[in-house]
Amino acid sequence: MTDRYKAILLSAVAISGLAGGTARAQVTFPAAELHAMGASSVAVILPRELNCVGPDGVTKQTGKNDGSVSTVSEGKYTGVDAPFDCATRSIQKNIGGVYVSTGSGAGKTAWKNINASAFFTGAAGAVFPSAFGSTWSNPHFVMSDSPISAADISTFNSAAVGTKKAGAALQIPLYVLPVAVAYSPIYGRKVAEKIDLSFSLTHPVVVGGVKVGGLRLSKQVYCGIFNGYITNWNDNWIKALNTKTVNGVQVAVSLMDRKDSTTRWNTDGVPIRLVGRLDKSGTTDIFTRHLAASCNGGIMGAGKANNYLNAAEALPYSTSSGIDLTSFRADSPYKPSGTGFAGTANLISGAVFNGTAIDTSKGAEVAGKFLLADGSGKVVTAINLAADRPSANSANVLLNGKVGYVGADFVRPSAGQTLHAAALEQGLTNSTPNPVFRMPTALNAVSAFGTKILPPESDAAGRYVKGGTFSRSNPLDWYQALYAGEATLANPAQGYPITGTTQFVSATCFTSSAVRNALTTFLHASLGWTRADYAGGQVSAGMFTGTTAASFGLKAQMGVAPLPAAWRLAARETFLTRSLQKAADGTLLRDRKLYIQNGLPTATGLAKNKSNLVLAASDLPTTATSVVSGRTVYNEAGPNPNCTAGAGL
Repeated sequence: MTDRYKAILLSAVAISGLAGGTARAQVTFPAAELHAMGASSVAVILPRELNCVGPDGVTKQTGKNDGSVSTVSEGKYTGVDAPFDCATRSIQKNIGGVYVSTGSGAGKTAWKNINASAFFTGAAGAVFPSAFGSTWSNPHFVMSDSPISAADISTFNSAAVGTKKAGAALQIPLYVLPVAVAYSPIYGRKVAEKIDLSFSLTHPVVVGGVKVGGLRLSKQVYCGIFNGYITNWNDNWIKALNTKTVNGVQVAVSLMDRKDSTTRWNTDGVPIRLVGRLDKSGTTDIFTRHLAASCNGGIMGAGKANNYLNAAEALPYSTSSGIDLTSFRADSPYKPSGTGFAGTANLISGAVFNGTAIDTSKGAEVAGKFLLADGSGKVVTAINLAADRPSANSANVLLNGKVGYVGADFVRPSAGQTLHAAALEQGLTNSTPNPVFRMPTALNAVSAFGTKILPPESDAAGRYVKGGTFSRSNPLDWYQALYAGEATLANPAQGYPITGTTQFVSATCFTSSAVRNALTTFLHASLGWTRADYAGGQVSAGMFTGTTAASFGLKAQMGVAPLPAAWRLAARETFLTRSLQKAADGTLLRDRKLYIQNGLPTATGLAKNKSNLVLAASDLPTTATSVVSGRTVYNEAGPNPNCTAGAGL
C-alpha cells in the first residue's frame, strides 16, 4: 500500500466498552486499503473525518470521477475532554483507502454489480483519478443519500458469486445530512465602480464572528421558488420575511443593497436562477422527497400545483421535452428515454455548467427552471460564479442571483466554504406571531428526528426488541424506518426541514480479513464508539458525534450531524459485534448473524502476551469460531459465521 493511499482514508481502534481515558497496551492493526465511492454530498466530510482516523500529518484528497482530485483540510477536535489534532495524531496508522465522488446513483450501480470499472473507463465523466494509482475493480463500500432498492439487492446477490460471494447486503444510515438552500451573498456588481452588491438581511446568522447566511424562506416561499412560481429576489413574498421593528411595528424591508438603485431594484430586481444536479443524486432524492411532502395542500396559493410528485434522484422532467444531457455525462437521467424523475413537468432548462462556463447548446437558462451541474462541487462553483447577467434596467449592473441545494458541508461555516445558507421555516409556523426559522446545522438536523423515528426492532434507546413493522435483517428497513408512521423525516415538525441521511452500503463478507477489520474499525470510530488510539491515548466520543459548543465534533464542524444515540447503538450492536442484547422472548441479537466482525482485536482477545502488539493480517481469525480443548470459542475479530474465508468484497 502506497503512502498516497494511506493519505486518503482511515482506521480506528478501541472496544466499545472501553472507558474514555483508560490506558491500555498499544495495538496496531494490519495494513489495509479500502476502496469507496458514491455520494458527492459527503466528498468533504468523509475524507476530513477519516483524516483523523488515518495516518498522521498527511494532506488528504478526495477524488472525482472526472479524474480530478482536491485537497481536504485536516481536522481538529478541541473539546476539553480529549483534544485531538489530526495533523499530528491518528487513531490508527496502517489503514488507508480511496474515496471517489461519483454521485449516489453511480455508487449504488457499482455496488450492486460488484464492479466499479464501468465508471473509470476514460469515457466523459468517468475517469479514475490517476493520482490514486491503478483502477480498482469493486468498492468495499459506497455512500448514498438515496436508498438501495429490492432490485438493487437482487442484482447484488446475483453478482456475488465465486470469490466475490459477499454474504448479506448491508445498508445503514451513517450521516444525518441537512440539505442547504445555498446562495451567494453577492447578488451583483456595479461594473464601472467595481462595487459588489450584497443581499441586505435583517436577520443575518453569525457563527464565530462570520456571517453564514440567514436569508429567511418560509415553506410557501421556497416551495414557490423551486416550483418556478417565484422568480425574482425582489418578490414581495420574500420581502415580507425580511422584517425589522420600527417604533414597535414589524416592517418588511427589501433585500436590496443600499448601494444599488431603488428604481433598478423595483424594476428588474435580481432574477432567481435555480441550480440542480446533472447526475443521479441522493441529495436530489432528499430535496425532492421534502418538496413532494411539504408543498401540497395549496401552500403556494390557488392554482399553483406542486410539480414534485415523489422522491427521486432526478428533478421533475418531461421526456417529451427532447432535452438530452447525456453528452455532458453518459449516465445522466435527463434524456428522452430516461426514467426515475420526481415529476413529469419539465423543470430543467437544458443549460449545463460544465465546470468553467454555462453551456447553452442544449437550452438557454429560463426563469423557474434549473441550470444543472455534475456533482455537489460543480453546483457550488456554479452558484459562486461572478455576476454575469446584465440587468435589464442598467447596463452598469451585472447580476448573479443563483440558488441551489447542496449538503451542508458545502456552505459556511464548514471549512473552506464561501456559500451562505438560507434559514428555512420549521414546520408551519409562518402564520404565528413568532415564526421559527432554522439553519442547516448539526443540532437542527438531529432535532428533525424527534423522539419517534427509531431504528428497526428497537426501543427508545435503540436496544433490541424483536418483531415489529421493520426488521434489522432487512437492509431496506433501515431506511424505510425513517419515513414511516406519524413521525417522518420527509417533512419534520421540528428542526431543519430538509434533512435526510447518507447511507453506508456494503456487505458482511470480505476477501481480505485485513480489509474487513479496517471497515469495522472505521465504522466504530465514525459512530462514536472509539475511545483510544493505537498507542492507548484517549479519544473522546465527541470527536465524531459531538454537537454542542463544548464538544463540537468533526461532523458538526462541517454542518453534518451524527445519528441519534439510539441509531448508533442499534448499528453497533447489530453489525459491529456479536451482541449479547436479548429480546423479551429470550432470543439473542447475535443469533441473527448480521455482524461483519465480532468486535475489534485486542491483545487479550488474540491471546498475545505483548505490551506493544503489532498485528499482521495472519493474526486476524479467518473463521468465526475455533475449538479449544473441545469447546467452541467465538473469536474476537472473527468474521460473520456465514462468510467463507477468502470470499467477499
